[in-house]
Amino acid sequence: MPKRKQKKMTQTKTIYDLQAEICSALANPVRLHILDLLAEGEKTSTDLLEVLEIPKANLSQHLSVLKDAGIIQSRKEGLYHYMSLAIPKIKDACSLVRSVLAEKIVLEEKKNSELIRELKAQR
Repeated sequence: MPKRKQKKMTQTKTIYDLQAEICSALANPVRLHILDLLAEGEKTSTDLLEVLEIPKANLSQHLSVLKDAGIIQSRKEGLYHYMSLAIPKIKDACSLVRSVLAEKIVLEEKKNSELIRELKAQR
């Protein structure tokens, strides 16, 4: 295999690996909720705990996953750590996924309606 083609395949794999890391970090309802909260503006762990109502250790794990993926960042001010979105475009990505979900639900509802009509016709 020519070096140029081999190098391109390696770069593509790396891009997919990075994309999978971000998708993996997003693949949790609590983490998605955290991102929605941070999309509103900076929050402390205390702020997040009040809304999420999860154990502090659990929140810490979720924040660590999001930080490791480079999606959120934190800064320390006094005794508090303030979290914010490191990549604000993540809001757009979440919004896009929600629009896909809305389309999926509409399609499923349409299929279910057709099935209901068929069932009623068979009575």
